[in-house]
Amino acid sequence: MNKINLPKVTIVTPSYNQAEFLEETILSVLNQTYPNIEYIVVDGGSTDGSVDIIKKYEDRLAWWVSEPDNGQSDAINKGFAHATGEIYNWLNSDDILYAETVSIAVHFMQKYPNYELVYGDRVVIDNKGRIVDVFEPVAVSRRMARFALRIPQETTFFTSRIWHKVGGLNESLHFVMDSDLWYRFLDETRFFHIPVFMGAYRNHEESKSVYGLGKEKSDKAMEEIYYLRKNYSSLLSRISLLRKMVRYFNLVRQAYEKNRRTRRLIKEEVKNEIYK
Repeated sequence: MNKINLPKVTIVTPSYNQAEFLEETILSVLNQTYPNIEYIVVDGGSTDGSVDIIKKYEDRLAWWVSEPDNGQSDAINKGFAHATGEIYNWLNSDDILYAETVSIAVHFMQKYPNYELVYGDRVVIDNKGRIVDVFEPVAVSRRMARFALRIPQETTFFTSRIWHKVGGLNESLHFVMDSDLWYRFLDETRFFHIPVFMGAYRNHEESKSVYGLGKEKSDKAMEEIYYLRKNYSSLLSRISLLRKMVRYFNLVRQAYEKNRRTRRLIKEEVKNEIYK
């Protein structure tokens, strides 16, 4: 690839006391096949050796800092305040991107410029990197999004334009800030689903999905879930029985979409254009 003719992609990693996983996360960005990446790491003042890991790679970072912040949303906003790329992505310090991910995202964003957000499928791994689950989301529609809007955050890429248009992340949110952002993006653009695995989400004892959004949801997490429902759901989507029906309907949609010719052609395009 010719770096001069390719859009710059800015990736921000927010980090706090995740030294166990941080180096693998950093290397998953630095080892991307895409040549025009601006990488920023924002650490919240870690005391577990994270800063030593960051310093190990600081000559390959566009900018980094380690200082107290007001949480993950604040750290991500701080990182993108230093960004100069045309396309954005953030990668949490315990997740990873696959080597061709940025190339795949840019390919489809250039091919379909009317879509200012693209997202891929996700593998779920444990603290040892073992695959424990997968997430292959359905295509996003505005109507169905009023019931639920779930896309894999680490595989999601979007233009800097819509990020600045909506004002970035809501820093008062700590558990659902990504969903809140997707809803605001949906008012600005359509979402394009790339049906290939592009990254891995790490599910472990310290991850938010476990301690905040697990079976015993924290009070703060529940407060933020109600915030999403109040601001983005329809009256019908607030009926629990209908939400349950929609979940089953999405399983049917998922099975249908997996067998569509369009999805097979996209997979073939990735294979021929990216992995050639």
